[in-house]
Amino acid sequence: MSLEKPIILFDLPSKDQGGPWSPNTWKSTNTFPLPENLLTVLLPCCLARLLLNYKGIPYTTQWIELDPIAPHFKSLGIPPNPPSLSSIPYTVPTIRLPNGSYVMDSKNIAAILEEKYPDPPLHLDSPQLAKAEEILPQLFMPLRGILLPGIGRNLMTEESLPYFSESRSKKYGSLEQMERELSGEKQWEEPKPAMREIAALIEETGGPFVLGREVSYADFNLVGVLSLFKRLGDGVFEKTVEMKPALRTLYEASKKWLEKDD
Repeated sequence: MSLEKPIILFDLPSKDQGGPWSPNTWKSTNTFPLPENLLTVLLPCCLARLLLNYKGIPYTTQWIELDPIAPHFKSLGIPPNPPSLSSIPYTVPTIRLPNGSYVMDSKNIAAILEEKYPDPPLHLDSPQLAKAEEILPQLFMPLRGILLPGIGRNLMTEESLPYFSESRSKKYGSLEQMERELSGEKQWEEPKPAMREIAALIEETGGPFVLGREVSYADFNLVGVLSLFKRLGDGVFEKTVEMKPALRTLYEASKKWLEKDD
């Protein structure tokens, strides 16, 4: 029997159940070339959690609010993100490996998990992954006036909301102003081409995943987004999957890797 310590996943709590909401721990990375690290806000931890669940790796969750992330990670001796990766020095997801080392950023986490736990594989070199990473910003940016205010209203804890609101307001203007100016039906027109391209990635192989019957890291990028939309409420998930049923199929086929969220 192995006495190896489980991995620790640092994740953001939500105000409803204390469970994860951030698609980067369900993805905190600047993989996508978005201005002001929008995806570092929207996609923190779901992806890392999906990877751990998919590979069946034992882990525990340490919940951490937004404001204390930097001082807490500094106290642990974790090196900051290089500026080339992110303008935010400390982000979630971060994991602590059984050997005591820390890995920050979901793509780095994917690489180290694939190295140390290669089965089942993530197919990190698939061309579909590069395509998915290219398309996702075209989905998020038009919906920022819906997503960011919704995260603040529906998911942020009381402890993290002031920091979230202040930091987002410095970058994008107040959340209230953003919602007034950049929400509504018209905002759903611009991301439609991106939704069609994402659905095409799935449909061209017969689905339910982008590689057909085999799941990959590219799928978890997409499922992390859909999981955020589901947690966000306000009809965002339903509106998305109604436009492209292949996205609902992908989500349903991946639900078993969303079950462990603590």
